[in-house]
Amino acid sequence: MKFGIDMGHNCPPDTGATGIKQEDVLTKAVGTHLIQKLKAAGHTAVDCTPTKASSVNDSLRQRTDKANANNVNVFVSIHFNKFTGTAHGTEAYAISNVSQGIAQSVLKEIVKLGFNSRGVKNTGFFVLKNTQMPAILIECCFCDSKTDMDLFDAEKMAEAIAHGLIGESDDVPPKSDKKYVLEITTKTVLKPSTEQSSDLPKESLFDIEPGDYPILDARFEENHYWVKWPDKSKGNRDEHFVYAGHSKVIEKD
Repeated sequence: MKFGIDMGHNCPPDTGATGIKQEDVLTKAVGTHLIQKLKAAGHTAVDCTPTKASSVNDSLRQRTDKANANNVNVFVSIHFNKFTGTAHGTEAYAISNVSQGIAQSVLKEIVKLGFNSRGVKNTGFFVLKNTQMPAILIECCFCDSKTDMDLFDAEKMAEAIAHGLIGESDDVPPKSDKKYVLEITTKTVLKPSTEQSSDLPKESLFDIEPGDYPILDARFEENHYWVKWPDKSKGNRDEHFVYAGHSKVIEKD
């Protein structure tokens, strides 16, 4: 098989989360090992990570363009999560039924390393929506979690992902998380993706005043918090993004 491997971020201005360890360093380490292991197993692995970009959107577009141009069979985007410093575990994202099966298989193998399973989730990240083949995005674990960073080993993580990609899939039930509120510090907007507000339809954007807002789930990616927003007055969509620079997550009592 031919795999497209995307070492998340690593392409200024597209840089990753900063925690106990830097996401860019972690994704590069895992991705490098993963490519080596896939090739050693007789597969083709194409590095889809760009080295230069004019913007975050340009960085993301280059990744999907390379995967599409090379007609890879499966696209794998490697990331590390960041949240509260206490959240921990591994999760994966996939849109189609086929990609969800692949994500389940990978998640099962990572959980065997001792990481908490946060399940497979369906969120329309740029690299999942703009690839022409089954695509998954893996949040290996939390780079701001001492629990995860003490457990993390780049080569073992890559081995687990490789085994999950080559092996069969199996379901892993997600575990529920604590409840949180999103503290908005500056007037900003909810939006349906991490793309720039200027690139999105105006009717898809909703103004949010500073304050504390209850959320059902949240995670950090592409310098945004992804949230399921329970206030239906902000639109019919359940999924929105808030720029991380204008907000932070705090645990709900």
